[in-house]
Amino acid sequence: MESDDGSIPNLISLSQIPVNYLQQIETDLLEPQVFNQGGITSDGFCRFTLDRKGFLHSHSKLFLSVESASTGVSAGYFNPVTGIGQVIKKAVLKIGNKTLNEVTSWDALFSAKSSLIKGENNMEREFYTTGRFANFDFKYNAGSDVLADKIALETGYEYSENDAVVPTWAKIDGNHVDESPTFSIDLSDLFPFLKVNQLPLYMISEPVVIELTFYPTQGKRIQVDATDGTGTEALVRRSDIKFCADYVFYTQGDMMERFANANKNMTFSFVDYRGIELTTTSATLGSGIIRNLGMANRVVPRVITTVVDSTQGETDILPGTANALSPDLAGGVPGTIAYNIRYNDRYEFTSDVDNTARLFSILTDAEGVPFLSRARYSHQKDTITTDTLQGRAQNAGFGGKSFFMGTKLTNGRVGQRGLELHLTGQFPSTTDLVRSFCEYMRVARLSDGYFDVFNA
Repeated sequence: MESDDGSIPNLISLSQIPVNYLQQIETDLLEPQVFNQGGITSDGFCRFTLDRKGFLHSHSKLFLSVESASTGVSAGYFNPVTGIGQVIKKAVLKIGNKTLNEVTSWDALFSAKSSLIKGENNMEREFYTTGRFANFDFKYNAGSDVLADKIALETGYEYSENDAVVPTWAKIDGNHVDESPTFSIDLSDLFPFLKVNQLPLYMISEPVVIELTFYPTQGKRIQVDATDGTGTEALVRRSDIKFCADYVFYTQGDMMERFANANKNMTFSFVDYRGIELTTTSATLGSGIIRNLGMANRVVPRVITTVVDSTQGETDILPGTANALSPDLAGGVPGTIAYNIRYNDRYEFTSDVDNTARLFSILTDAEGVPFLSRARYSHQKDTITTDTLQGRAQNAGFGGKSFFMGTKLTNGRVGQRGLELHLTGQFPSTTDLVRSFCEYMRVARLSDGYFDVFNA
């Protein structure tokens, strides 16, 4: 039935429709039209083309599975922060020859966004769907059930001689490649456009394409147990990669036809992320850097910045694509830091932010509440256990490895000189990269079946 005033509701907005409509959901399992495994030093790639029918549900899923190319790996697993997402390097959503969303270093952005998920959700749901299991619980002191001065990672199994063990069903075993676990990634996590909109595929006259770039096969796609061999290739299972597309149809009369006739010209507002990377050293950061992030003449609501050790790979709990280093810790005291953003001839903060607690508060204002302990964020308070995860020490693997610096910008549209990142700090000697993600506003216009995309 129609709404009380006879108007046609907005069927593409991810919000409550004020009228009850009969819906029909049709699900297709799509095979990639193009698939390239990649190599030891070359990226992999796959492409899906969607059927132009109904409304594409924003929570459609991508299914992925990885297998070890060698029997030398018996206990491979995905890192607890990004899960199966660590395989994906870049995600692109195209309509015709226009790009709606293009996110490079997608897994690094996914790592920052994953910190906003409650730990219990990771343990009880995400572990089984996406492979993320970054949930910490109290590590009770020996002989006590009420005193705990440490926290430890949960995997759903009891610890084996102070070692957290990944469940058998979640392991990648080179001896049993057919039993490699399959996980999923939500389409709206891949593409910010779909966080607030559904695509009316039946109204689009151009091909709708999803393109994914995978990391090289060696050192990036999985983590390995301390007893396993290294340097083994991890292969995306061609037989298991699928796109589960959910198409929504409104079957109440001719509602979809009337919606299309009433909305021949539609405008979508959405965000995209531009990734900027700067190769650097801890010595350079100690002296201070000023990095132009670009984004001239664009509306940029937020910026996320991380300092990275990109050399960390399969033998670490968090690889270089998922870690965010905090200032170095010396004698329990964190190293110095000074952070600011300058644009339109003004600094975002009247004086450089030099307190990690203040940086955490600014991150909360910009992104929401991150579910991170003080030890994981700034490496202060040595509360992470020295127990291991598959033979790797948890305090070294997680301590000070989720130091996200997020800022909500308030000075309006960025001028011609662009954004400037001002950062000084005493970071670990292994630091080799500063990575920033600028969130910026875009507008897409659908007119008579064809899309135009431009910056707001």
